Amino acid sequence: MSITVAGQPTQENPDQLKAFQRKISDFTQANPGVKVTGDESEFDVNTFQALVAGGKLPTVFYVPFTEMQGIIARQQAADLTGHVAADSAVKRINPSIAKVATSQENKIYGVPVQAYSMGLLYNRALFTKAGLDPDAPPKTWDEVRAAAKTLKAKAGVQGFGAMTKDNTGGWVLTTMSYAYGSKIQSDDGKQAGLNNNATRGALEFYRAVRWEDDAFGSNFLVGYDDIMNALASGKVGMIVQGADAYTTVVQSLGMKPDDFGLAPLPQAPGGLGTLGGGSVAIINPRATPEEIKAALKWIDFAWFNKYTNEQAAVADAKAVAADKLPVGAPVLPLFEQATNDRYLTWVKDYINVPREHFTAYFDSAKNLPLVPEPAAKAQESYGILDNVVQAVLTRRDADITALLDDAQKKVQTAIDAG
Repeated sequence: MSITVAGQPTQENPDQLKAFQRKISDFTQANPGVKVTGDESEFDVNTFQALVAGGKLPTVFYVPFTEMQGIIARQQAADLTGHVAADSAVKRINPSIAKVATSQENKIYGVPVQAYSMGLLYNRALFTKAGLDPDAPPKTWDEVRAAAKTLKAKAGVQGFGAMTKDNTGGWVLTTMSYAYGSKIQSDDGKQAGLNNNATRGALEFYRAVRWEDDAFGSNFLVGYDDIMNALASGKVGMIVQGADAYTTVVQSLGMKPDDFGLAPLPQAPGGLGTLGGGSVAIINPRATPEEIKAALKWIDFAWFNKYTNEQAAVADAKAVAADKLPVGAPVLPLFEQATNDRYLTWVKDYINVPREHFTAYFDSAKNLPLVPEPAAKAQESYGILDNVVQAVLTRRDADITALLDDAQKKVQTAIDAG
């Protein structure tokens, strides 16, 4: 039996690649009848359809939460319902998270393996340089704006930054719209609602920081890699991003662990909470029952074994720490808090992440509402909103209401197209 699994790091990340290869070796020892081959392919909205149509999708592949319902509707993932054991870790995943990979008929088409919530990421060293307290980050958007001005004036860096392209600008704007008090789409995914007071308020915040405070920098074509590099290298003080960025900026980009700041997403009066998302493991719809069984074993071994088996948790943490990778990085728990706390107790001797810096974020995860991404055409909506964000940041006289009216019409057209 042979399966191919996505998620293999590239040669540019040797420590992560070593850890991935070790995981394959350990799995093979425990399951000698299964041969696992790693694959570097990642989800891309522009190439996924071709991978599926051409039969080149790995046996196990990872897709964003936002894509799952479309994938289910197009039958592009195997139905796992009859293959998931009643006592498996999959069955213990938080129901509110598990539903992203479940059809309206309650059939299971994927396994959520990572979840995140958006927060305020900041450079603690820059806060200290600017005379700001890194242990007391901003709690409101007015405080974020004030801190951005201080960072610009006293540390000489861009105070606040945001992504603007490749759908990331719209993703963050949607997050901020939630924090300001409104969603950009009806819960059933049938009606666009971009032009609301909350989204306008978020864009007015952008405009003020950019044009009144001059604390938004000068580059307004910014993607994910750009903003991560800027945070890690100390070129920007604060960004809105997923808490799971810790591994990227610290392990891959060399930011000092003590410099990584993470705070709850600030809320305006009437804020709804913070956007939550994550990654789902799907199995190739052409997989045989035997391949599905082997793939589920891999998913359980690779992602969940450490949460249910103390010996496995300690062995994994010891090896990960030896590879100089983070143990205890901030993530949104997939299981109930007790399971996550038990895991942290098991691996306490190997935790190499300054979790004391993230106490407020961890506390917020218990009570700050998690608002899902738009139910329909999320990526298309984000792409359309990219243009709105760019316009506000590059044109002082940009008409925010007119921009959002136009964007709303385009998103509604996309939704109506099905």
